[in-house]
Amino acid sequence: MILGEHWKLHDDVTIQKIDAAAVRLLTRSGARIEHDGLLDMLEGAGCRIDRSGRRCCFTERLVRDAIGHVGGKTTEDVKLPAGWNSQVHMGHGGNFPHLVDWPSGRRRLATRQDVIDMAKMGHSLPEFTHVGKVVTTHEVDHRVEPLWDALQLARITDKPIGGGEIFHADYIEPLVRMGEVVTGRPGDTSLVAACDFFISPLILDPNQAACFVEKRRFGIANVPGTMPVAGMSSPVTVAGTVVVALAELIAGWVLGYLVNPDLPAGGIVSTGSLDMRTLAACFGSPEAMLQDVSVVNICRRLYGIPVHAAVGYTDCKRPGLEAAFLKMLPLVGIPFGTDQRIGGGGLLSAGQDYSPVQHMLDTEMEKAVQRFWGHYEVSEDTLAVELTEQVMRAAATNFLDTDHTARHFGAEQWYPRWFDRTRWQGDEVERQGERRMLERIDRYCKDAIANYQKPDIDPVKIAELKNIFLAAEKQILGSNVTCL
Repeated sequence: MILGEHWKLHDDVTIQKIDAAAVRLLTRSGARIEHDGLLDMLEGAGCRIDRSGRRCCFTERLVRDAIGHVGGKTTEDVKLPAGWNSQVHMGHGGNFPHLVDWPSGRRRLATRQDVIDMAKMGHSLPEFTHVGKVVTTHEVDHRVEPLWDALQLARITDKPIGGGEIFHADYIEPLVRMGEVVTGRPGDTSLVAACDFFISPLILDPNQAACFVEKRRFGIANVPGTMPVAGMSSPVTVAGTVVVALAELIAGWVLGYLVNPDLPAGGIVSTGSLDMRTLAACFGSPEAMLQDVSVVNICRRLYGIPVHAAVGYTDCKRPGLEAAFLKMLPLVGIPFGTDQRIGGGGLLSAGQDYSPVQHMLDTEMEKAVQRFWGHYEVSEDTLAVELTEQVMRAAATNFLDTDHTARHFGAEQWYPRWFDRTRWQGDEVERQGERRMLERIDRYCKDAIANYQKPDIDPVKIAELKNIFLAAEKQILGSNVTCL
């Protein structure tokens, strides 16, 4: 077991300054909350409301009461149990509008068939424990597209299925009903992502506000999200962006406290920085990482609220080792409390694109990381003192032919599936090494789709899911227009 404590990115005086600055924003300038019901609740709690500007200035007492009620759930202690499984799995899901084809490198809007093919791939490959939508298609009306996705996934796989981000409140209830049918659990919300993102600086727009209220109605944890971009939607300084991000999370926790104080609270932070040369928002920059880690560290230490840093938002546009490196780089934040995993499987272009080839590379790297965190066993057998003495007495230097090596090498060592560990094969071979690796991965993914075998799925469940979709589509769109 790995034991220790999270590192401190700031001293206590500094985090108190950052907290005071965030509270000042909330109490003096406030947040724009574009939802009458939430504004009514805030006004009833003593906040100053500007109805014409849809703006709320919070009271510090309400802020402290809310944080005190929902916080205090984290610890600075780190306890990572020993143990490692060479069959590490990675998530399969997302909400990416584009698919990057390989080897052409063509970037295109995802189609209905792409949604189906990616689900078949997720079902067929042992690397994935569950199947998500991964890509979002422009060929289905966005107001019902998550419902159509859920129906397709349920038709394709008997693995657990997942949903994507929520942008319209109207489809939350039918998604919950679909989740109940798929899992057989009353009130199942596994198809509804918990997060509700602010628009920086400090704006909760009508759609997201309506989603926020509807999710709380179904008892979904309160997980506000924040994505300020330094130099564009927040100050260019790291400290200024941390303050905006922190204020948005606090505003979300206060709203959740008023709507349903008994729900657990968390948060998601994924800040960026604006490259002043290209005017591109960069979510994988070292400044963005520093901002994210700061927010996570402050929320854990000062409030006791777990916040997840979505650090897998690499800015790389092409699948390959560059993208893998950029996804590995955020692991430097682990000592400060960020996740111990590589995020954003298959993600490219800061969440705009999905690449199955990149997903397999990310899985390869994730297995390596998990091998490190798996630590190692210390026992008489693994210390192998007697064996070492035997080899030494025999005046040998080779442990390769021992029974001990045969018993342990598979459990002790990580063996990459795609990375090349062979010796130098010549200039021409090595020059094409990465391309050949990507081609092999591409073939692996396409073979998984081509060789997909439909599992035995209950037709009664599928019929019930179809009825839920058709009823919801008619209610939301006014008629049934989607080809099933």
